[in-house]
Amino acid sequence: MTELTRRTVLGATATGVAVAAVGVPAPRVAAAPLGAVPAAAPRFTANRKLYRRKRFKAHRGSRFTVSGPGMRMRMKLVKVTNLPAAEKGSERSFALTFTAPRPGPDQGTFQLRRRRFKATSLFLVATDDTRRTYRAVVNNR
Repeated sequence: MTELTRRTVLGATATGVAVAAVGVPAPRVAAAPLGAVPAAAPRFTANRKLYRRKRFKAHRGSRFTVSGPGMRMRMKLVKVTNLPAAEKGSERSFALTFTAPRPGPDQGTFQLRRRRFKATSLFLVATDDTRRTYRAVVNNR
């Protein structure tokens, strides 16, 4: 009789996933009608200089347009705070708190925009049951 161990279960699962993936055809992508503009791929901010505390602190109390897949709403930046494990006042590691006038998504990566503020992507997470308070953590150590 063969003994069932964690290693055999994990090995069997990995093998099963590999075998299943080989036999799966690639998903088909529908062609866009002639003259149609294809949907733009999401853009993400790569410039590290845009993720500095002083940049966001200067806009505390300001409203931003927050947009992402199927969602667009206004949010207000209400706090710029320290992270527990980071140096107090760190320019590169901090948390941002936003409030929204209506419930929004649970979480996701969104573009923040406002006049005289280069569009910046942030991963926002709802921190309350009403989904009206959001937090983003910037940690560029």
